Amino acid sequence: MPEPSAPAPAALPLGALSFTLALVALAGYVDAVGYLRFAGVYVSFMSGNTTSLGVAVAQEDTAKLLELAGVIGLFVAGVVGGSLLHRRAGRWGNTLLLLVIVGLLGLAYAWPPAAIESLVLAMGALNASVHQVGRVKVSLTFVTGTLVRFGAGLADWLSGQAPAQDWLWPVALWLAFLAGALGGAAALRHLGGGALLGAAGLSLGLAVVARRVRGTA
Repeated sequence: MPEPSAPAPAALPLGALSFTLALVALAGYVDAVGYLRFAGVYVSFMSGNTTSLGVAVAQEDTAKLLELAGVIGLFVAGVVGGSLLHRRAGRWGNTLLLLVIVGLLGLAYAWPPAAIESLVLAMGALNASVHQVGRVKVSLTFVTGTLVRFGAGLADWLSGQAPAQDWLWPVALWLAFLAGALGGAAALRHLGGGALLGAAGLSLGLAVVARRVRGTA
């Protein structure tokens, strides 16, 4: 007798997918604004900052070294603080996190001397909001990992070992980050510092709908 086929995996929840893609686009938007405003320092992409930190150490560039080390430390602090808030708030976790992010983005706009610190803390906190959609793991700003999952999922699909959604979903995440980065760069070009108000508005909109989203963890 032929072996019974494995049951098809449950479809990913559309609301959670849309919400997560919007979060990824927000991260790309803010990262592009930060990158352009702060001479190549990323506010959400710590892999790039880690490479730059190693270069700064090798070149004995103390000022850059301290700046990058501070940014990485603030990002981790944002993740820690965001994770603790998310756990304590329960089902209101994403709503409260996004409201905190609205405040940090507003601070970055209103008080430019504290802009990079505020943006880095905001992006660290953002990464505490969603880790999984349905059965799929999510890293909001880890673009390299997203592309690795795309490649592995595509290989599995081509060999008949996994459904198409295992590689389509990472592609959607990558495209969302790219679209957000394009939007952030364009907004900064045309609006200057006001581009941060666009990011704050998106965060506020996401905070409003976060309570109704199901299927994320």
